[in-house]
Amino acid sequence: MFFWKKSDTEKKAEEGSKEAILELIKSGKTSKAESILENFKDNEELRKILFDLYLKNNEYYKAYTLIEKYKDVGTAPERALVYEESGYITKAIEEYLKIGDFNSLYKIGLLYKHIGDYQKALEFINRAYQIVPYDKKKEVEELLFDLKKILGIVDIPKESLFEKISKTLKKTKDIILLNTIFINRKIDEELFEELEEKLIRADINVKLVLNIVENLKTEAIKRNLQTAEQLKPLLKEELLSIIKNCGNKDLFFELLNEKEKPFVILFLGVNGSGKTTTIGKLASIYKAQNKKVLLGAADTFRAAAIEQLEVWAQRAQVDIVKKQEGADPASVAFEATKKGLEEGYDVVIIDTAGRLHTKEPLINELRKIKKSIQKAYEKAPQKALLVIDSTIGQNSISQAKIFKEAVDINGLVITKLDGTSKGGSVISICKDLALPIYMTADGERMEDLDPFDPETFVDALLS
Repeated sequence: MFFWKKSDTEKKAEEGSKEAILELIKSGKTSKAESILENFKDNEELRKILFDLYLKNNEYYKAYTLIEKYKDVGTAPERALVYEESGYITKAIEEYLKIGDFNSLYKIGLLYKHIGDYQKALEFINRAYQIVPYDKKKEVEELLFDLKKILGIVDIPKESLFEKISKTLKKTKDIILLNTIFINRKIDEELFEELEEKLIRADINVKLVLNIVENLKTEAIKRNLQTAEQLKPLLKEELLSIIKNCGNKDLFFELLNEKEKPFVILFLGVNGSGKTTTIGKLASIYKAQNKKVLLGAADTFRAAAIEQLEVWAQRAQVDIVKKQEGADPASVAFEATKKGLEEGYDVVIIDTAGRLHTKEPLINELRKIKKSIQKAYEKAPQKALLVIDSTIGQNSISQAKIFKEAVDINGLVITKLDGTSKGGSVISICKDLALPIYMTADGERMEDLDPFDPETFVDALLS
């Protein structure tokens, strides 16, 4: 049996020698140094070295536990960063307020925007604008305008569904320029190759694209077509044949006009997919219909998620059931459903966590949440909707399959189509998941929630 002999430096470090610990760090033995330092947290000098190591290694939650216990650790910018990365938005804002420069005021505005408190966001972005550096002026002005749009301070012309979806798909259309290949072109092999390339760039599944193009070739020969312009209606037919069964705009309105009370909707989706924002928008629409609405904050793993849902509840002027971070999500879902049943709520909407890096615990947790809802009200949840972030394209399909293992999903909500060039992924999602799309959610205004209409979507993609 072999035993590694400790060096003199390691021995001295374990005795709490600052110089020896710094020597370990300098020689690259940071894990060893961190392990030793964790035994000397009560030593002011050594805990500051430990804090620096946590920051260097992006171990923000460890840094968070340190600054919560020892108030002398870290500068205001460092503490703000730790709170922000750990999901404690309110505490991060308090630290940024101590700094008061442009960057910190701007950051506060962005954090308020992130949790949906747009009035506060506007206040702090305005304050930042008073001391904005010249090279940041345009960026800040654009953000100010966006916030004013969200808050309804500037008038936005009412758009048709086609206009909204066309604008939403702008990034996709700018990248693929699909419409251009049909102008003044004859039908030949080069045209089909270019069409194939553009559809793949829009993030439509390769196998699906090859099938679409092959069908177009067959139809072009059968109908004796000569010009590319004649091919365009056939492409529309092909795309529509894939997504026509993925829903219609009536689904959205049926969701809004459900008569059963309480109508319980369980929202699923990965963290950052736009799930909480979508819940807030939907709650606002129900509230505008004079319905009594209750939100359940069952994503208890992130303080920021609870804060964000609470802000949306305030904006929509609806009620919320919440507990502290770390509470049992199933108990929140149970209490929200029970309250909805006993107190005559029309709609109960429940938020959940989506930590995909822990697949089995996630599946078990979601099953437990569903059982707890049914324990409170056996008919619930009447709908389980999965929120899909379109910016990750076809990768969302594998994510969706994990959620389907846990809960019977009734339909999808597609978010962030306005922020991606992967708008074509909706077609692949429809084909692979065979689930109806109830709505699309883009932008951050209360009204930025729209029914999904397959024909309007295809028309907008090809326009």
